[in-house]
Amino acid sequence: MSSELLTGDSGRETARRARRNQLARAAQWFAALEADPYARVLRTGTGTPDAAEEAVRALGPLHRSTLADTWVTADRAVAEEVLAHPAFDAPGPAGGPPPFRSAVLTLDRASARPLAALTGFGGPLVWAEDAGRLEKRTATWARRLLAALGRRFDLAEDYARRLTGPVLAEQLGLPEAAHERFRRLLSDCRHTLDGLLCPQGHAAARAGETAERALAGLLAEALHRPTADTLRAARITALGAAEPTAVLVSNAVRLLLGEPGGWRRLADDPDRAGEALARTLRTAPPVRLESRAVRRAVTLAGTALPVGARVTLLVAAVNRDPLAAADALPFGLCADLHFGLSAHLVEPIARAALRTLAETLPDLRADGDPVTRLRSPVLRAPASQPVAAGPVPRVLDP
Repeated sequence: MSSELLTGDSGRETARRARRNQLARAAQWFAALEADPYARVLRTGTGTPDAAEEAVRALGPLHRSTLADTWVTADRAVAEEVLAHPAFDAPGPAGGPPPFRSAVLTLDRASARPLAALTGFGGPLVWAEDAGRLEKRTATWARRLLAALGRRFDLAEDYARRLTGPVLAEQLGLPEAAHERFRRLLSDCRHTLDGLLCPQGHAAARAGETAERALAGLLAEALHRPTADTLRAARITALGAAEPTAVLVSNAVRLLLGEPGGWRRLADDPDRAGEALARTLRTAPPVRLESRAVRRAVTLAGTALPVGARVTLLVAAVNRDPLAAADALPFGLCADLHFGLSAHLVEPIARAALRTLAETLPDLRADGDPVTRLRSPVLRAPASQPVAAGPVPRVLDP
């Protein structure tokens, strides 16, 4: 990076963006030190953000995070209004911080609707005619992958992330020769969703930008009769589905392994994978922060919001809202913008991945502490999640 930063106009531009990235992250840390609870959510490292999220709730249905220049809510009724109201029509100002933002995840609702029609089951882009067919194909890929793993592996990296690549590639109709490159590019894009709200490290941010461009090139070459719309829809679908699916699978396994007898109960009845995912979507959703920009002046929770204001939904906290109906469904993925193209794929893939894992490795157990990735407030994605199968090794007395 040093030679790139010191030579030529492109190097100076890279250096300027890197400084802006560092300053944006420093501002989040400063705000957290000033006891701003939303900034504490953004700053959260490997620990849980639950306490900071509840501190936001204690400040009322809509809290102004002044230093982060964002309105924040943990209130379910307010969150549902944001998703339903036409005034909240984009993920956020494209020109605002952090400086390394995805060039792909920039949909407004008018653009999302026709693209979502392309990615529906049996549509022009997605091969499976329904969720059941997608689950069957995912299970086939999962069994193939598990057969190649040893008795000890990293659940997040070796299973969940390696599985989503070929499954999505097949659904988009890519030739098998392109599957591995597609998977590697998606892996390099794993920071994309976190980067919408939290500045990523320079190397990860640049790798993500490079991978997004390469992904566009790969899809242009490999998609059947690509058009501008199908290319855009395929890129958004891939980025919107890959990492959230891997996180959802990883979180579900972590919760089950942490619950006495939890994994054994699923192994005895793998069809309960859907129930396990529903609990995971409620307590450890794969996307914890959703941000929307105000496109026309609106009043929300009694507060007048001007054009350009931002509102962030604390999804996990919304699911914990004590005032919500007891039978309220998990808030889940907010399927109005980019997830409108991919949310219907995430759960079937995750369900098949979890069911097949339980069928294949009924004696799965944790083999060390899971580690959450740094700078991942949006996903709280696992950096590592070691697991093992088989009996626990006996420790002989000396």
